[in-house]
Amino acid sequence: MAEIRGQLIQVNLLPSPAGKSGASSIDQLHRTPLMWLVGAAMVTGIVALWLPVQLRSAQLKRLNQRIQELTPMKLEIDRIQQYTKSLRAQEAAFKGLAQGQHQWAKRLNTLATLTPDGVWYTELALDQDKGLVIQGSAIGEGGGEMVKIGRLVQDLKADAGFSSAVTDIQIESIKRFQDKEVEIVQFTLTCELAKEPAS
Repeated sequence: MAEIRGQLIQVNLLPSPAGKSGASSIDQLHRTPLMWLVGAAMVTGIVALWLPVQLRSAQLKRLNQRIQELTPMKLEIDRIQQYTKSLRAQEAAFKGLAQGQHQWAKRLNTLATLTPDGVWYTELALDQDKGLVIQGSAIGEGGGEMVKIGRLVQDLKADAGFSSAVTDIQIESIKRFQDKEVEIVQFTLTCELAKEPAS
């Protein structure tokens, strides 16, 4: 009896080595050095854009803090400059008065001479913008005091000695108040000084 020896047949059902990993070349792309370089370049670009923005933001914050610190000092400097300007203007005005003090003595005498009855002065002052400021009062006479104040202004304008030192005389304000049974009218005259007062 013939003896039939069986042959062992082996069948390999596993995929080839290329498919052994179970991933294609596209799936493996993210593991390549090229992708690492691209990722590094993107991160570097983001940092390069973010860093200047942060630096500018920090600089702007420091500048704003510095401005807040300097603001009170600037206000104080501005106030001192305005005060200095006012003092210089007053100095110039007083120098002009000193140079023509004889003429101003005459003008003040004229002011006193032309003062109507029932009218008196309470203050004379030099103002940087308004010039010579004359404050006075008058006894209320039912409107007659206004005639006296208006006549005073016209007489001062008509006087050659007084008007040579001023360019204009205006009634700036009129206020009325009652002092017991007497009505008092307070008035303010402004006399704009000429740039070069006569000496």
